[in-house]
Amino acid sequence: MKKLTLHLVILVCCFAAAASAAEDFLMGSVVKSDNWKMDRTNDREIFDGNVSFRNPRYTLTADHALYSRPDRTWHINGSTYMLRRFDDKSQVEVRCDRGIYLEATEEANLTRGTLPVRLIYTGPDGRVLRGRSDKARAENLKGLMYLDGSFSLSTDNLDIFSEKGLYDNSGQTFLIQESTPLAVGTREGYDFAINAEKIKFFRDSRDIKFYNNVTGWVKDTPGGNSKTIKDKR
Repeated sequence: MKKLTLHLVILVCCFAAAASAAEDFLMGSVVKSDNWKMDRTNDREIFDGNVSFRNPRYTLTADHALYSRPDRTWHINGSTYMLRRFDDKSQVEVRCDRGIYLEATEEANLTRGTLPVRLIYTGPDGRVLRGRSDKARAENLKGLMYLDGSFSLSTDNLDIFSEKGLYDNSGQTFLIQESTPLAVGTREGYDFAINAEKIKFFRDSRDIKFYNNVTGWVKDTPGGNSKTIKDKR
C-alpha cells in the first residue's frame, strides 16, 4: 500500500455533473496493489496485481498501474474499471483495457482491448445512458470527451450509431457525426429511423435534434401508417 495522488479517475467527471477541484483531485489518497516497486533509475512507481483506489466517491480497479514522475503520467492497464458517484445520486461507470492520464493537462486517453470502451451514466432518476467506442479522450479543463471509432449511444428506447461522438459538459449534450449518423427508436407512440449529417442528443432531457440531409421514416405503433422523411437542406 502506498500513498499517491491518483488523478485518472477524474475522467468520469467529464461525463456527469461538475464537482469542485478539491473533491476531484483528492490529494494523498491511497492506492493498493499486490506488489509495489519504486524504479529510482527511471523515477517511476509500478503497481502490479489487483490495483485499487477506493473512497466514498471513487472506485478504480485494474491489473497494473505505472506512475512516471518526470512527465506526471499514469499508465493503467488490464481490466480497468472506474466508478464516480455524485451527491445527486447519479453515477458514471467506465470500463476499458488501457488508460493514460496526464496530470499536467488533466487529459485522459482510454483504449479498447477485446471489448470496446464502455460508459454507463445512471441519472438521479435511475435512467441509464450507455455509450461505446474504440477510443475515448477526455479533456477535463474544457469539459469535453471525444469518443472515436464505432461509437454508439443507447437509452431504453433509443439507439444512435456513428463513427464519432463529442460530449460537452457545459451543455450536457452529445454531438454525433461522421459516417452518416443513424438514430433508431420509439418515442410517444411511434417508431422511427432517421439519418442526418449531425445529431445532437441532450443527456438529461433525452431530446434529440437532427441537422442537414435528414432522411428516414416515422411509423405509428403498433401497425400504424408510416411517413417518409427527406430533407436535402
